[in-house]
Amino acid sequence: MDATFFRWVLVGIAVVVALAIYLYSLHQTRLRRRSAIDDVTREEIDSAFIEDEQLRDELDNLNQILLNDEDEDNLEPIQINAARDMQKTPYALPDPEIYLPPQLQARDEEQVISYHLRHGDFRLITGEEAQFAVHQAGLELAADGLLEYREGDELLFQVASLSEPGHFQQIDQLDFSTLGFNCFIDLDTADNARLGYEAMLRKIDELVRALNVKVYQPSQDLLTISDVTEVRENLAEIDA
Repeated sequence: MDATFFRWVLVGIAVVVALAIYLYSLHQTRLRRRSAIDDVTREEIDSAFIEDEQLRDELDNLNQILLNDEDEDNLEPIQINAARDMQKTPYALPDPEIYLPPQLQARDEEQVISYHLRHGDFRLITGEEAQFAVHQAGLELAADGLLEYREGDELLFQVASLSEPGHFQQIDQLDFSTLGFNCFIDLDTADNARLGYEAMLRKIDELVRALNVKVYQPSQDLLTISDVTEVRENLAEIDA
């Protein structure tokens, strides 16, 4: 073995040793870094756990305080006079009285077809609202203060106010108001009850749309299609 070859062998061994030392150092660095990360993460977890435990203790204390306050509050109703409490209990106001004009007060139910147009909560209709609806439906104010609908010279149906005095004489006044409209047909004086009833139904539909109200029977039950069908059948029998 000559000197040159031996020198290259030593150089190769030195390179391998240096590379081994570098790789070993790199491996140790990685291990130390991973260990450091694990330690930090564990500390954070432990810290969060401690904070959660502290928070849980604080919440437990707060709940206990609230429970104690509720127990103290629950003692108060026992000391209240029950009779005095009953006097303070609010009662719903009674429904306002619906006014019937003299034309309808003494009439038998079978002699009159009558429907009430009003709000379900008995909210008043203002004069402005009433005038608009009357104009839309083409109703006219008669001499007695009632509204009426005519075709030619034939009176088909009339409308009274559900509020006293039962007419619309002051409908153009600023302070006018009414619970609603009472549309009715007097079967004893009607020339053509069937024609008048169909006209009244059409105008009721227009009034309902203009006033956003509901239609009730004199019994204060809502009017249904079956009720209308029954009236139509009865009128057909009368004319037959």
